[in-house]
Amino acid sequence: MPKALRWWVLVLGLVALPGAWALPDPAGGIGGSGATPDGIGGTGIHPGGIGGTGIQPGGIGGTGITALGVIQRFGSIYVNGQEYVLSPQTRYSVDGAAGTAKDLHLGDRVTVQAAADGRAIAQEVRVEHAVIGRVTEVDAAKRQFTILGETIQAGKMTPITVRDSDQSLPFAALKAGNVVSVSGLDRGNGHWLATAICRLYPADAAPARVPLLLRGQVDALYPGQDTLEVGATKLKVNGALLHALQVGQSVVVKGEYANGQAHVESVSPTALAAQDVGNRVSLVGYLDRGMDGWTTHGVSLVEGPHTLYENGDAADMQAGSMVAISGEVKAPGVVVVESITFSVNPMDFDLPILPQMAQGARGDWERSENEGERPEVNSPEIERPDVERPEVEPQVERPEILDGD
Repeated sequence: MPKALRWWVLVLGLVALPGAWALPDPAGGIGGSGATPDGIGGTGIHPGGIGGTGIQPGGIGGTGITALGVIQRFGSIYVNGQEYVLSPQTRYSVDGAAGTAKDLHLGDRVTVQAAADGRAIAQEVRVEHAVIGRVTEVDAAKRQFTILGETIQAGKMTPITVRDSDQSLPFAALKAGNVVSVSGLDRGNGHWLATAICRLYPADAAPARVPLLLRGQVDALYPGQDTLEVGATKLKVNGALLHALQVGQSVVVKGEYANGQAHVESVSPTALAAQDVGNRVSLVGYLDRGMDGWTTHGVSLVEGPHTLYENGDAADMQAGSMVAISGEVKAPGVVVVESITFSVNPMDFDLPILPQMAQGARGDWERSENEGERPEVNSPEIERPDVERPEVEPQVERPEILDGD
């Protein structure tokens, strides 16, 4: 067979093959996110799970996944480096009230309950604000402000938004009297690291009654004074609300400001972040020393001889250290720890890298303008071989057929 004709047969054969020109999924990535089989820095999303601890497609024995962290990116949502798919059946809540997917924002602290069925499918996403209330003091130099006696620390790249708007604000726009909601991580002793801030009302436009919310641990009870202490805040409450509470219990306090005063309407124990026995768990937060050992987000952490430590070792377990935890729920509120990673950034821990993401400033949460959004995917041009048609002589001879060709 003439060489040029054989080339045409080869080209037509390739075109006919199923998927011959299909674009490959990048390294088997997650939803086009670019997560690679080797993970990020050795600690990422592996075929064997997060950090090798088993958060896998299909789960462990059909169990689910519980993740507590902040929304790092959308598409569907990424929490602690893992993508959770939002389906029509996903349920949403905001501080206990029914919500929708539109209530999710970059930096929101969330608890995700998911099923693993090929991909992690979010069954429930709970947005849990740290503090909602009036700003009483602002320290612009330290990027700190105070609500209900709690000290809120904002990073240089902490998103500050306006309710029901796409508008972003600089930190300098926060003023005493503003009513804001804060998502963040509890550093203990009345201090929070803000991961998202939303201005609900400017000081001069706040209604007569505005919401109040404080999440934290009961540090003291004063029944004779009808007073509750949570973090750095003492609040007057109806004495009947104190009867079911205990020191050390995690609670959420709700109420409103009216006539310049805080009025507490309810004090409720918070749902345990890890309560379904057998569930895989992913937590990012600050370590705290409880009566029975180390905790984070009110979850008791049980280390063992097989616990793996990254960026440190067991001696680095200190109150106030930011860590990422993966493990398994052995009892409600108790997690057997399989791996601990120290010195993590909650906004980019284990996050798959986008092609256009800015490099070199990730430690300060600096992002490219495209981070946090679905990347625009352009189909690459496929270079096809430039094939010349063979010249056909006027006189067509029967081609010579060679054995074995």
